[in-house]
Amino acid sequence: MEAVALSPRPRSMGGSADPENTPSTSAADRLFGLLHGLDEGDRQALGRLLGEGRWVGVGEVVLGEGRAPDGVCMLLEGWACRCKDFRDGRRQIAALLIPGDLIHHGDATHPRAGDHAVRALTRARIAWIAPEAVTAALGDYPGLAQALRMAAAIEQATVRAWVVNLGQRPAPERMAHLFCELAQRLNGADSPSPATFALPLTQQVLAWALGLTPVHVNRVLQHLRGEGLIDFHDGVLTIIDGDRLRTLADFDGVYLNA
Repeated sequence: MEAVALSPRPRSMGGSADPENTPSTSAADRLFGLLHGLDEGDRQALGRLLGEGRWVGVGEVVLGEGRAPDGVCMLLEGWACRCKDFRDGRRQIAALLIPGDLIHHGDATHPRAGDHAVRALTRARIAWIAPEAVTAALGDYPGLAQALRMAAAIEQATVRAWVVNLGQRPAPERMAHLFCELAQRLNGADSPSPATFALPLTQQVLAWALGLTPVHVNRVLQHLRGEGLIDFHDGVLTIIDGDRLRTLADFDGVYLNA
């Protein structure tokens, strides 16, 4: 059975936002930000490989469960998620993807069917790189190969952090940890306080990511706002007091670093 449809417009605390009109770091810059001192040729090579990509609509399946894809797939614009859909309409989000994240890493030597789906949470632009092009580029540009390996390692570390977050933290700490993680991923480790960034996710999407109900999500958002930690309005999240939010979440973002 098809899971509950995603909302076509991101809605937060009574407002909406258009992620296409929100400036963001380019996907390539964010990927190469994982490492330092990379050659400009690496950046240009990646740009040529990615090309313009293609747009997908809200809720569209980018990578279906059970599919054994080849090549590399990167999210260039918009937001997506890794998720598991249940027959009764429930959904669990296992990862949130932002521009520069790899949707598929392209292990051509050990291809296997995916155990989850990847869906667009907003209108999104993705790029597939054919396996033969990946093989040629990685041989010519070792810095690019290193960046892709590092991106994969950071994703694995993030999965482990999510397991701990869902398994051990109560709802306010769980949400605080997710917001701290997104702030660092979007703004860097030296994210200012207050830190503001587009969060074009519905309360239902946050519920799927945090293992809560939408009603519980709303209550926790109101609690964090009442404590003076955040503001969430019109699809934009402002972390008002980053130090207190990180303390609440017991957040250490070292797992997000190369």
